[in-house]
Amino acid sequence: MGRQELLDYLLKEIEKCGFEIFAVDTFPIAAVVNVDNKIMVYNFKDASPFEVAHELIHILNKDNPRGEYFDAINPQEVRANHEAILLLWEIFEANGGSYEYFNVFVDTTDAPFELAYSIISKEYSEMHQAITEIFEDEIKVTINKQEMHDYIVDYISYFDVIESVNIYQFLDHYHLNHCLYELAEKEFQKISYG
Repeated sequence: MGRQELLDYLLKEIEKCGFEIFAVDTFPIAAVVNVDNKIMVYNFKDASPFEVAHELIHILNKDNPRGEYFDAINPQEVRANHEAILLLWEIFEANGGSYEYFNVFVDTTDAPFELAYSIISKEYSEMHQAITEIFEDEIKVTINKQEMHDYIVDYISYFDVIESVNIYQFLDHYHLNHCLYELAEKEFQKISYG
């Protein structure tokens, strides 16, 4: 989904909430909503998907009007930023995006890179950890020495010269549980000295 398609989708979601939307080109800020009057004004030249999603979150949470536009310590603003990134990420994934294309996500949405990275990497890490915990027993049972050997041979084929190997990085690269550290270490030693 491209930037304009994403903006159109978000604006339609705002309309579904019963809001009247005014698109202008001279508004001094990117976007603003008045939840009480069900009005949104946005600068169609400057508003990014992140900024429109941020306003959609204010609508969904029925946030009261706030004092200053850039009130970064207001809990409503912090929550709106956080939830806007999660909403945009959900849309991104639903359209085939993944963590490997994080830069595409930031470029398309104009989400603040550092904030988006901290939120999405945490979500991605928690999801990966939950999946690993669910299948931990199966992972322990199904991996054998030959499979580990094959993973290691594949891994070292990417390097011209190997002086040292970080086994945890190796395990993470192949999405293997860290409980396989000892098996991987033994197989690395066999290949190195064998």
